[in-house]
Amino acid sequence: MRVGDICSRVVCTARPEDPLAEAVQEMISQHVGSIVVVESRPDAVRPVGIVTDRDVVCGQIDRSADVFCLNVEDVMSAPPLTVSEDSGVAEALGRMSERGVRRAPVVDDAGNLIGIVTFDDLMPLLAEELTGLARLMGTQARLRADG
Repeated sequence: MRVGDICSRVVCTARPEDPLAEAVQEMISQHVGSIVVVESRPDAVRPVGIVTDRDVVCGQIDRSADVFCLNVEDVMSAPPLTVSEDSGVAEALGRMSERGVRRAPVVDDAGNLIGIVTFDDLMPLLAEELTGLARLMGTQARLRADG
């Protein structure tokens, strides 16, 4: 299964220069734990960073600053790990695990943002694929024993 088939196409976004407090308010209102930071042009919307709720807290503590005094770019993680919409579930999980992230913006072939995928989106699908593989192996073992 392709990541592009399962990713969420509704993505909270902000620009680097946006006030952090506004981005946090958007995260709260949308009930999400991250916001993708984008650079927008007339022909493209490309992810340039990501801000998680943890980034907000750590950014404030590191700078001894109030959330109302910071911009998104002050706390964003950049560059973000992006995953191609054509990536498989196992590949996406492997890349996310290597980087130690639980979320990744999903991009098309041109690098434009099309969605976001989370560890929690991918794990049940991988478990399903592994269960199917285990069933196949069990069936083959029974056929060999009977044959």
